[in-house]
Amino acid sequence: MRGIAKIILIIASLVLFLGLLFTIGAQTGNPDQAEQNRGNIELSKEDIPRIFEILRIWKLVDELELNEDQLLAFLPKFKELEGLRRRYYRGRYDSVKKLGKLLEANPSENQLKSATDEFRNAEIDFYQKYRQLKDSINSDLTIKQQAEFVVFEDKYRDDMRSLMKNLRDLSNLREQRPRHQPEALKEKK
Repeated sequence: MRGIAKIILIIASLVLFLGLLFTIGAQTGNPDQAEQNRGNIELSKEDIPRIFEILRIWKLVDELELNEDQLLAFLPKFKELEGLRRRYYRGRYDSVKKLGKLLEANPSENQLKSATDEFRNAEIDFYQKYRQLKDSINSDLTIKQQAEFVVFEDKYRDDMRSLMKNLRDLSNLREQRPRHQPEALKEKK
């Protein structure tokens, strides 16, 4: 069963990754070919984070060498952990923004105390839930897998930053490239 799950993850990752590559190639290659490819492959802004998430999970499952039982226990907890992080950072951003606006309005001590207490309580709640989820995830992993998970998360962040920089550079290069002119226009010049 583990082999089937790995194969499914690999195939899904490969299909999405190839779609991304075709789209990038269509945007940087021959303009006539780009027009043909645009009709075939469409990636929305929402698809790109999904592709990165699928690649991340696939690489994580592969590097940790999770068995079937571990995989079934790990994936839902990992997804919950990612959701918790997203919600926390979104809420944190909103809280800091709220504090900034409050400070501009010359608030009372009670208003500031209430807002900072709310911020601190949200942080405490996040770290408690985060620790519980991490402990739960680690309880399903061997000590070696736990260490590999820590290293993977740190390394993956760096890899993704590098990949995003390369994609931005590729996009900038595409935008700087002179536009293709039809042959008839070139002859008239």
